[in-house]
Amino acid sequence: MPKIYDVVIVGSGAGGGMFTRILTEAGAQVLLVEAGGHNIDHDIRHHQWPWEHRYRNVYQPDEEYAVRLPVTQHTVGQGDRQAITTFDGSAHNSYYNDHFWAKRRDWKYTFPQDKPYRWVRVRAIGGKTNCWDANTGRCGPYIWKPASYDGFDVDWPVDYDEMAPWYSKVERMIGVSGPDTQSIDFPTGDWLPPIAMRCAEAKLAAAVRKKFGLHVFSEPKAAITRAFNGRPTCHYCGRCSNGCDPGSKFTTAGVMLPPAFATGRLTLLSNSIVSRILTDAEGRARGVSYVDRYTLQEGEALGRVVVLAASPIETARIMLNSKSGRFPDGIANSSGQVGRNLVENVTASVHGYFPDFRNREVTNDDGWSTGVMMAPVTNTNARNRSKNFLRSYTLDIGGGFGMGGGGVRGGAYFGMAYKREARAEYGWEISVAGSGEAIRSDENYMDLDPNVKDVWGIPAARIQMTFGENEQAMVKDIIDWGVRLIEAAGGEVIGWQASPSIPGGQITEQGTCRMGQDPRKFVTNAWAQCHDVPNLVIGDGAINVTPASQNPTLTILALAMRNASHLSEIVRRGDLRI
Repeated sequence: MPKIYDVVIVGSGAGGGMFTRILTEAGAQVLLVEAGGHNIDHDIRHHQWPWEHRYRNVYQPDEEYAVRLPVTQHTVGQGDRQAITTFDGSAHNSYYNDHFWAKRRDWKYTFPQDKPYRWVRVRAIGGKTNCWDANTGRCGPYIWKPASYDGFDVDWPVDYDEMAPWYSKVERMIGVSGPDTQSIDFPTGDWLPPIAMRCAEAKLAAAVRKKFGLHVFSEPKAAITRAFNGRPTCHYCGRCSNGCDPGSKFTTAGVMLPPAFATGRLTLLSNSIVSRILTDAEGRARGVSYVDRYTLQEGEALGRVVVLAASPIETARIMLNSKSGRFPDGIANSSGQVGRNLVENVTASVHGYFPDFRNREVTNDDGWSTGVMMAPVTNTNARNRSKNFLRSYTLDIGGGFGMGGGGVRGGAYFGMAYKREARAEYGWEISVAGSGEAIRSDENYMDLDPNVKDVWGIPAARIQMTFGENEQAMVKDIIDWGVRLIEAAGGEVIGWQASPSIPGGQITEQGTCRMGQDPRKFVTNAWAQCHDVPNLVIGDGAINVTPASQNPTLTILALAMRNASHLSEIVRRGDLRI
């Protein structure tokens, strides 16, 4: 007779990892089901040289399954041109971290030809925490109650006052380094000391304070500036997205799973691709059905509670594929909202250089890949409300020798002349990149493709999402601010991204199973329990009501800790028929 666990958790990323640690430490017997296999933290390539990689790190995409995604780029003096990104599942087209990403050849998905989408996924223990850039900002008070501010859509069923203590608990658990942000819209957290700004970033920050009276500060990061809970201090290589073999950056594999295993109450089932939720005669979740990634054998994992934390689109795909007589449209979908309300951050960037940095002496410009940032300055209060778009965005500012020489001005150099010019320009670049809160639309959603299945015979996700007029106006504002900031610091602008990013490219999809109190409009309640199936709990960004402009990982962790703690009280009482 198969073992019945207290809780079956699907997905070992941020949310799944947090649920795993909280529940095992609370006394629950937990089975963690992960579609990936090895711990990528032990297969890190980020300290290798480019020529040690295949094709000297000139990425060769999987042409049969790659899609070509257009973005409009503007170059000063030359105008607009269409730049094409080739996407086969690899987020960055680099052999440094190519081994992280799930490829379209296997994990197929579809989209309308005129609405391209980049669905970026990781199949490994720890999920995308292995390769995230670790940007870790809190969402301020107005982000939790956006409809109360601008009248659009709905508020979250929780607020900042409730979430602030959970943010602090998570920050103390994972280790976050950051400064005093001096912004109620981007609150200071329970943080370790911040990293120092690099030279180019400090130059721009000083100019912004002087000319605009705005505060630019070191980016809060889930990377540690001093030894913390047995983890060593970050050595500032600036390659967080390529992995972190010392463990200075937070990952689930390094921070959440070891304590969970130490309880003796965690079982890991890897390389197991969940296809659907199993239900009993009463319509309650009783476990999951899965397919072995390599043998293709099917199996079942049984539990009294099921936590889905597979990532927002994958979580919704599993739920939509879990059809039965009781749930003909997918499990817990009486509202018709599973897969709806898909949202993502829109991005754009401006690039320039500091002429007075030409021929700089090369220094050890230690830092992170995104060095400093500016908190939202638009649509945060009545004084700065925009007439052109809803919601806000943050600005990330980066510069220094780690950015490389870029394209040599003029491009008419060869041989030694090219090398001299590249050396003269090395370290003079500066960039301002915006990440904005896109708004929900009835036109943006995912469902199941009736004709396409992945390698394991599971119906493929069909994703339909585009950025609308609101996001286009936001991108124009991001570009305007980027140009103003660079020029205020004495820099010259080279160009900018003139169109919104391709949806999915920011890897922050959210909202497919939103939380709310009304079962007719929302998939889960405020504790992430599905209204229709209370012992089915959502543990990832699918429950998020809005995407905010900050990286969602800290909020996913805070909500997961809060909701897992609520669930752990039920476990302690032995009342698993929630």
